[in-house]
Amino acid sequence: MRVRLNGIEIAYTDEGQGPALLLVHGFPLSRGAWSRQVEVFKKNYRVIAPDLRGLGESEATVGAVAMSRFAEDLHALIQRLDAGPVILAGHSMGGYVALAFAKAYPQMLQKLVLVGTRAGADTPETAAARRATAEKVRVEGASVVVEAMAPKMLAASNKDENMAAAVRNLMSPSKPEGVIGALLGMAERPDAQAWLGEIRVPTLVITGADDTLIPPSESEVLAKGIPGAQLKLIPKAGHLVAFEQAEVFNDFLLAFLA
Repeated sequence: MRVRLNGIEIAYTDEGQGPALLLVHGFPLSRGAWSRQVEVFKKNYRVIAPDLRGLGESEATVGAVAMSRFAEDLHALIQRLDAGPVILAGHSMGGYVALAFAKAYPQMLQKLVLVGTRAGADTPETAAARRATAEKVRVEGASVVVEAMAPKMLAASNKDENMAAAVRNLMSPSKPEGVIGALLGMAERPDAQAWLGEIRVPTLVITGADDTLIPPSESEVLAKGIPGAQLKLIPKAGHLVAFEQAEVFNDFLLAFLA
């Protein structure tokens, strides 16, 4: 499905009926990263999974895209679909977006699920590396990010070649301008740690034990900062934990939602 919001066309999945479950993918992925959740949760929930602007099949804009801008797109989407308040799950960069949404639109939030993400801002070194990568994408195309990121999405012990190929396919539709915009937006994002204590909805933090991109220690900090948050660690899972260990992930999420 497609809809025009905030001046761009957003592609999204909208399946099932019941409480609205909004799934927000990470970088440089697309909504297909949640395919193993859509199939399970659409039986009891209205599952909405958009492609963030510039990623997947959604239209790109020029320049940095702040996490708050992505959050504005989500808010516009759920208003258009008459779907709020939502249970919001965000993975990695989608977690940064989910935190920005929680700060800007607390009244639109029922529950919060933060997956393989962190609250802190980039260090100056990390921000500089993102900007350098953005310049590389400008010259060489989005494939440079796909080649760098794809091997880090799954646990090092995972030798499933079909799954590795599927992960690359989740990245391949993203447009160079979209990848650049997200990189620059992540480099500029504010530190969320100072206001985590303001989050008042039930929160679940999930991480892969073998995540090397955003290590489990970051999830521990996140969970400690949010009042009453639950923390779940999934063994034999890398950064893309909901895709790699979908069955265990879904069990944790189902129990939390129940």
